[in-house]
Amino acid sequence: MKRFAIALLGLSVAWTTQAQDVPKKEDAKKVEKKATVPAQRKPVQITLKVGDAPPALKATKWMQGTEVASLEKGKVYVVEFWATWCGPCIVMMPHLGELQREYKDKGVTVIGYSAQDNNNTEEKVQAFVAKRGEKLGYTFAFADNRDTYKEWMQAAGRNGIPCTFVVDKAGKIAYIGHPMYLDVVLPKVVDGTWNIKADGEKLKEIETEVNAVFKATSGSDTVLGLKTLTEFETKHPELGSIPYFVSPKIRLLLKGDKKSEALAFANKVIDKAAKSDDSSMLGGVASVLTGPDAKKDAELGKMGLAAAEKMFAIVGEKDLGGNMTMARVLFANGKVSKAKEFAQKTLDLAPDASKKAYSNMLKPILEGGVQ
Repeated sequence: MKRFAIALLGLSVAWTTQAQDVPKKEDAKKVEKKATVPAQRKPVQITLKVGDAPPALKATKWMQGTEVASLEKGKVYVVEFWATWCGPCIVMMPHLGELQREYKDKGVTVIGYSAQDNNNTEEKVQAFVAKRGEKLGYTFAFADNRDTYKEWMQAAGRNGIPCTFVVDKAGKIAYIGHPMYLDVVLPKVVDGTWNIKADGEKLKEIETEVNAVFKATSGSDTVLGLKTLTEFETKHPELGSIPYFVSPKIRLLLKGDKKSEALAFANKVIDKAAKSDDSSMLGGVASVLTGPDAKKDAELGKMGLAAAEKMFAIVGEKDLGGNMTMARVLFANGKVSKAKEFAQKTLDLAPDASKKAYSNMLKPILEGGVQ
């Protein structure tokens, strides 16, 4: 998921919406050796909870925005833990940017906080922020150690990202969880009406509904999938911006022979994603419009290629997932020779340990055969 996020965004319907932390490379062999031994896990000791005062937010470098020396009372902070390898994190970033713009004048500061690991170096984070940060429009901080990560994430019993902490005007943690629910939490935190207990219980009910939508939209029953998603959108219009539902919705509309609706919805999504440099969304839509459910429709394929080209202009020619998406979308549009070029570039960029896997996935394109 970490490596194929852009290329596979629209092909994986039952999305995992949090990515687990990457194990250290030096621990890989230890993990492999212990794989056959039943895990003896110690109970997670949670020392940081909703209602508590947050620890200090220490960073070694503020890469964008004004340094937040301390979390001041009277202001609201959204602190999201992310990493460059985390596809689900990057998927949510454009919406975090929208929230920052919406609530900027109401004392809200959104902070994307990233900590050093073997696959998330300062250089990688800086390059990402340099490319995407200005359009995203919120604050980015980096730590060259894991201290703050431990004091926030591990103390709260969280081992998956993206994970968001909302700190209210009283200087207390009002919410800990996935950023997809911020449209429920943030308005009430800002106006001071968020009730940790009562609203927290309601949010658990919404989370159950979201899981039901994921299950229904990833199943084989097209009618049920569309019905469940439509009912959820009607009941919770404030959560209509959840990006994880976009590609499944287009796929279901295509499966349900609702091509005109799929085209209209996809066109709206592509236009918005292009304006916000949302490469993940563009890649996901491109994949769906040229995938099996598009049934090789030329009009859909053309729109998919346009989305893929916009995506590639954002991620650049050295992006592994971007090249792979271009290869597949071009091939679906019958542009075999150009698709081969992107397929070969994908192999050139792939890590040595993964070249065989990529080669197998791209075999139809490289050999110029039938998909």
